[in-house]
Amino acid sequence: MSEYIDATQLRKALTVLKPDNMPFELRILMKPKGTLSGYFNDIDVAIEALSKQNLRNANVFFTLNDLKDGVADRLQKDKIIVPENTTSDQDIQGYSWLLVDFDPVRAAGISSTNAQIEIAKTKANTVLHFLSKQGFEKPVVAMSGNGMHLLYRIKISTTCASDIENCLKAIDMLFSDDDVKIDTSTYNPSRICKMYGTLAQKGSGTEERPHRMSYLVSVPDTVKITDIAYVRKVADMLPKKEAPQAYNNYNPRQFDVVEWMQKHGIRYTEKAGNDYTKYILDNCPFDNNHKAPDSMITVGKSGAIGFKCLHNSCQHREWKDVRLLFEPDAYDASEDDERINAGWRRHKLHNRDKEIIYEDFEEEVPEVPMFLTANAILAMPNETEDYIRSGIDGIDNRMRGLKKGAVSVLSGLRGGSKSTLLTGIALAAVEDGHNVITYSGELTSKNFMKWMYLQAAGKNHTKQSKEWSNYYYVEPETKKKIADWLGDKFLLYNNDYGNNFMKLLGRLKTQIAEHKTDLLILDNLMTLDIHELDRDQWTQQKIFIQTLCQLAKKTVTHIIFVAHPRKSGGFLRLQDVSGTNDLVNAVDNAFIVHRNNNDFKKLSKDMFQWKDDNPVYKGTNIIEIAKDRDTGFQDIFIPLWYEQESKRLRNSEAEMVSYGWDDNDGWMNAADDFDLIPF
Repeated sequence: MSEYIDATQLRKALTVLKPDNMPFELRILMKPKGTLSGYFNDIDVAIEALSKQNLRNANVFFTLNDLKDGVADRLQKDKIIVPENTTSDQDIQGYSWLLVDFDPVRAAGISSTNAQIEIAKTKANTVLHFLSKQGFEKPVVAMSGNGMHLLYRIKISTTCASDIENCLKAIDMLFSDDDVKIDTSTYNPSRICKMYGTLAQKGSGTEERPHRMSYLVSVPDTVKITDIAYVRKVADMLPKKEAPQAYNNYNPRQFDVVEWMQKHGIRYTEKAGNDYTKYILDNCPFDNNHKAPDSMITVGKSGAIGFKCLHNSCQHREWKDVRLLFEPDAYDASEDDERINAGWRRHKLHNRDKEIIYEDFEEEVPEVPMFLTANAILAMPNETEDYIRSGIDGIDNRMRGLKKGAVSVLSGLRGGSKSTLLTGIALAAVEDGHNVITYSGELTSKNFMKWMYLQAAGKNHTKQSKEWSNYYYVEPETKKKIADWLGDKFLLYNNDYGNNFMKLLGRLKTQIAEHKTDLLILDNLMTLDIHELDRDQWTQQKIFIQTLCQLAKKTVTHIIFVAHPRKSGGFLRLQDVSGTNDLVNAVDNAFIVHRNNNDFKKLSKDMFQWKDDNPVYKGTNIIEIAKDRDTGFQDIFIPLWYEQESKRLRNSEAEMVSYGWDDNDGWMNAADDFDLIPF
């Protein structure tokens, strides 16, 4: 049509972004000054009108959001002219799109270089992935000519403008840097956006900084609406000003974060933003493997302090958690925290040494003598002992599996594949017809199932990504077969209902009874809020394990939970499991997962005098039976082999397990369903 318009891209953009004859304004900003405008609801009429304009040294934009009735009937309806009025915030009915604009940092009035465009793409990928993990639907992805755009379909009232603004500010705070800025001004309802399919003309078009055609990079098969709850979730990541509370004498004071970090030897890089200063930490305080720029402490202009680490395991961490990590007494017992006191009012001080139980867990008085003779015990019927196959031969052959009515603890260093092991145990249980409930406090439902699908699928039913050599995925048809096979035998707790243990316990008791659950997996203790059980940390854990043991016995369910170890410089042993000794003393079984790395080999040789040819060293991972109350087994090390393609821990290098979903119909040929990263 002309060097300034790509009619195909223009039609595609308007079809996607303004469907069903939705009215919009086209606005032309000319250099050095001047504005033209037109209102349209017919794409063909709009393209025809635009094609008649001289667009040399001009840039074309369109209104993103829903116009109120009648606005499009202004003088410039169906034609482009010098306007008396253009769209204002008062003319907008509601938000249709959330625009995340990635703008390379450069001097005003010039185009971006090709290198800057590539940096913007990388940043857009990072934010797209982050927002997806927060619950955002897949966006429309566009190239503006000088940067990248992510457009999320929303349906939000203009009264919620502050939610949009704060969401963009939070994204800016987390991801803007010296190379790329996220534009926080795109929140206003009447925001105009680059009209994709037109040429971006900033400055002089040079070989180094050329004028480029804007276009849509990718469009989801179905453009789904992202609920406002997810927008608010991201907005809530902005730092919050400390509220007046008892511990600060109801008078919060300005806290010197820099002085505090220096005092505690926290290394950081300072970056100033428009409304905040962020201190990018060299290492996350909760996990040294989380390197810069993934964690940060932020301070707003108001003095509000926040903390954010982008890793799943730290998603729940806040500034208060960081401070308590270094200053356990920073918020002392006089703090009138409503969450703690609400629970504490339900559990009076004089009950602190009693078990915290629900009504139907109250002690039953048996109709037998309190003290029994040997003959009386002989006359009793034999107790039924039911076991659940774990799928780990070394456990099943020695312990008969996991005993129903018993409790197990699983520990191990980070990266030891504890969650992978538990997923395999859950699949083995379902395969044998058992019912399973899993609580996964560190993973979203989608991320958890991604791993479960891989393990259930097996090597023959996963596909290798074309972009990343170590990434594998399961195709949609296979996922559906696995989901149908799992049916209602496998239930995953919805983390949206919170991690309060007392509330979770009540829900679990009901669900276990209705579901006839055989196996309950809790991954992990650190993600459960047990503060309401008692003010003292060790008593909290004591009551926690007592409650689990009682629940297991009453419901004849095997419960296995994860407890992380304390920091230890030596070979990981049972006494290194984090928390009170009541945890390991009360459980029936204890397992420790090890990764077969150089540290494990060195420390195990020092402790057990093992030789290099020990069979344990053949595996990639090792599960240790550290305690079995029934058999007395301990210090039993079982080698396992990790399979990259399926994320499985296998009993041997050649093991190939087929679960009931697999009808052996060969390889699937469906298209790759993982279209998260568009560049």
